Amino acid sequence: APGAPPAIAPVASGADALAPLAWFAGRWRCEGRFANGRPIRSRETFTTELGGQWLRMRHADDPPNRYLADAWWGDDKAARHFTATVFDNFGGDRRYTSPGWAGDTLTLENVATSGYLDRFAFQRHGAAAYRVTYTYRDRSGAWRLGDEQSCVRDTRLPPT
Repeated sequence: APGAPPAIAPVASGADALAPLAWFAGRWRCEGRFANGRPIRSRETFTTELGGQWLRMRHADDPPNRYLADAWWGDDKAARHFTATVFDNFGGDRRYTSPGWAGDTLTLENVATSGYLDRFAFQRHGAAAYRVTYTYRDRSGAWRLGDEQSCVRDTRLPPT
């Protein structure tokens, strides 16, 4: 219906539950800016793991930035949504959920009860590009930009 919000693709059950995320598989080169305007470049690699039950994302900033993260994306069959757990080189351990794709956007939102809330929005651009936007809630409850990067599939090496 006109003016209606975009439909959210339901999460599948069983062995193909991760099929909607298979698009990410492979290596990506990313670049963009932090909210303060400083540049950022990174590499992201997505692989299917443990018999296809998990999608592993490895994020590595290029120097001089030094953020590294290992994320495991999966399917919570009981809750019927995607999950992601992110471990980083600063000792971070964050958990996210997503109802799935809404059009070309997949949003992973932090489910923490610690008071710090953040989210990642991945927006597909064709078959070989996406934009990832990282935002967090400030003390007033407003969403603030942390950084944004545009990523392109790295075809120099075969997907892992």
